[in-house]
Amino acid sequence: MKEPQAVPLDQIDPDSLEALLVEETARYAEWYRWDFRPTADLVRKLVGARSLGGMALTVDREAVGYSYFVIEDHKAIIGDVYVRDEWASAATERLLMATTLEQVREHPQIRRLECQPMMLRFLYTHPRMERTDRLFFELELSRTRWPSALHAPPGYRLETWNWRHEDEAARLIFRSYRGHMDADINDQYRAPGKARTYLANMIRYPSCGEFSQAASYVVTEKAGGRAVGLVLSSVSRTVGHVAQLCVEPAAQRLGIGKLLMWAALAKFTELGCECSTLTVTAANRPAARLYESIGFAERRRLAAYVWAVWPF
Repeated sequence: MKEPQAVPLDQIDPDSLEALLVEETARYAEWYRWDFRPTADLVRKLVGARSLGGMALTVDREAVGYSYFVIEDHKAIIGDVYVRDEWASAATERLLMATTLEQVREHPQIRRLECQPMMLRFLYTHPRMERTDRLFFELELSRTRWPSALHAPPGYRLETWNWRHEDEAARLIFRSYRGHMDADINDQYRAPGKARTYLANMIRYPSCGEFSQAASYVVTEKAGGRAVGLVLSSVSRTVGHVAQLCVEPAAQRLGIGKLLMWAALAKFTELGCECSTLTVTAANRPAARLYESIGFAERRRLAAYVWAVWPF
């Protein structure tokens, strides 16, 4: 068997990615039940335009693995790393990651690098990197034990997501994650302006389905309308994914998080979803206990990688 060669993504024939993207789409459906097709189509388009940074592993001019990254201000985000079944090993994944890091080095403005790859099969190690374990949770909606009623706490109201909520939601995300462990993984939680960018990207470019306004909710104070809790969701075929759940510290332990979750799950069921998924940081036990109390169960273990000081 020939050894794969690492080639910059903008130097390959876009058609050579076809079998790889078809297989990755099938693996996303198998491992997560998510519909990867819209993201695969975007990758095809950007690679064809020679406008996507990343690397490909090739054998006889056919891509057997690839990665891509995007740049936001002084940060790079590795968005995907995947190696085809036949070629997948710790060695090939490591080659792909190592050459991707070298390509990121070609951008001198980068001061931070983040990576939360869903498709890596083997843990990646690096002496200058911080790793955070993440959990993939799943819930079969047909087996859910529904509460008898859903009520907002006194003084609060539950509202369906509206686009007018975006600015307030960004401020809520910042308040909710100030000093939180997840802000070490995603630095967009650390400032309202960055949270606004994170929110806009999550709504407009979801990787696990189309953003669902109907299954997204905000809890606000009746006096003044200030947002204190938020759930944002996407729907992919028969899967409802909880992409973001946050409650600001001052409003926690009032049942707002559980109210938001049940509201989203009820809407998923109404929309014909068969299951719901989400990811959570393993060390965030309060959040994990909330999801487990509803009926979510761990299905896969993932990892988030951060180079907080870049270049190393």
